[in-house]
Amino acid sequence: MKTVGTAEVKAGEKTQGFIQVGSDTDGSAFNIPVLVAAGKEEGPTVWVHGCVHGEEYGGAASIIRFFQELDVNELKGTFVGVPVLNLPSFKNRNRISPLDGANLNRIFPGNPKGTYSERLAHKVIEVIKQTADYVIDLHSGGIGAKVPFYMIVKDNGSEAAKKSIWLAKRMGSDVIWLSKGEAGTGGSISAHVIKHEIPTVTVECGGGNVTVEHEDQFKLAIGGVFQALSMLPGEPPIQEEYTFINNADFIFTGEGGLFIPACDVGDILNKGDLIGSIMNLYGEVTEELRCSSDNAYIAAVGHRYWPTEPGQLIAEAIPVETRGVTE
Repeated sequence: MKTVGTAEVKAGEKTQGFIQVGSDTDGSAFNIPVLVAAGKEEGPTVWVHGCVHGEEYGGAASIIRFFQELDVNELKGTFVGVPVLNLPSFKNRNRISPLDGANLNRIFPGNPKGTYSERLAHKVIEVIKQTADYVIDLHSGGIGAKVPFYMIVKDNGSEAAKKSIWLAKRMGSDVIWLSKGEAGTGGSISAHVIKHEIPTVTVECGGGNVTVEHEDQFKLAIGGVFQALSMLPGEPPIQEEYTFINNADFIFTGEGGLFIPACDVGDILNKGDLIGSIMNLYGEVTEELRCSSDNAYIAAVGHRYWPTEPGQLIAEAIPVETRGVTE
């Protein structure tokens, strides 16, 4: 019988189990929970994971809710849900790992003999290769920032990338970032899964408190993939037209203090426009952060008065490449 970790894949049933990846400092195992739902009819396997960054909780909750609400009698193929991929980071409520300080989404494909995060990255890629026909990678702005609802595809020109773009157009958002590996994103999980010819789409949504809207948008995106692949009944949420963005500029602070945003996610800024400023604890503005390009989509921005330190990622501005693209 096919398994994903310890979870058995049983036609017409929902099962659960875990994937063990290493152990904590007290010797207890890191058992990553896995949720599996298999239809009575055969079909593709879609793998959906959350919490690559441990404080991006919206994806984790949405995977659990999607699994709970999924009717296996309507399902063709298999749903594999991994709500929390990075357990140490999740337990620490942090974007990076408390074990080795690594940002998991910058070190793929990992190293089976490296630090814990490198071993985790390696193991995850191996399990996905053995399991998945498609991958959905759920992210948010975490606890310190927010992002709009949009899709990311690692566009390496392959057939898997073309299929990923096709899927991204059927996941409920009209904005798609065609990433070329900017600012270290070449080490992301999506960049390396797609190298193995497995179509992969990253969903960005929300940050901070997880709202009902965020949950609904995550579930809309997941469901859109299943509908597009004829794994669930219904039509996927195709948009009338799409905006493609590319060549991201990641905005880092140069000073510590309280961040004061001057724009919101989804805004379009031009070169020189103020993204936000840093205020010290005397109330003095010590730094202004400005957009470096024209016609740039604000894809992330820090929360109002969020405490920052020098070198902290506080915003993302991504130039619009094409707008008004129809299906």
